[in-house]
Amino acid sequence: MWGSESPAGSDSSSRRADESPQGAPSELHGFAEIRTMATTYQYLLRRKAELETRMVEAQRRAQAPFESELRAIVLALDALTQAGMAERLTSGEAPAFAPPAPNKRGRRGRSTRDMILMTLAQAPGLTEAEIARQLDHRWSPPITPALVGRVLEPLEIEGVVRRSGAGWVRVEEPSDKDEARSELLAASGH
Repeated sequence: MWGSESPAGSDSSSRRADESPQGAPSELHGFAEIRTMATTYQYLLRRKAELETRMVEAQRRAQAPFESELRAIVLALDALTQAGMAERLTSGEAPAFAPPAPNKRGRRGRSTRDMILMTLAQAPGLTEAEIARQLDHRWSPPITPALVGRVLEPLEIEGVVRRSGAGWVRVEEPSDKDEARSELLAASGH
């Protein structure tokens, strides 16, 4: 690499061709060697930068599924917090889907069926549209005449209400005295 040595060995003619008489490399060869080292160093620096870039990209690709899962969890927790469930679940209260406590305070919720029956008891002979208007006026949930009609049909089959012309009338339920008297009459044969 530094020149060829003669088989004789150590005489002065056997010195390397590119060495000076003192044994140091020549100036020309030293410059080329430094230049080669500089380009090699630059190559290694470029290669190192490329590898670091590839490593960062690989880490990003590896973290992508976990980041999407983390985003989904954060969204779910935000939704629970906004719904007020996170505090209830962590505070030891029963979840919202548990049956209500027996000592529930406040006004009892009424079904549409109960509200219609109460309206017909107070004002018999109302049409479906009038019943819907009365319910909308008294209670806050909006009720359409079509919904009133769907509730009245099963009530008519049960015999609780009946049609009276264009409107509906609640059938009076026999009182306990009337029932007892009719049973006595039936038992006595009258």
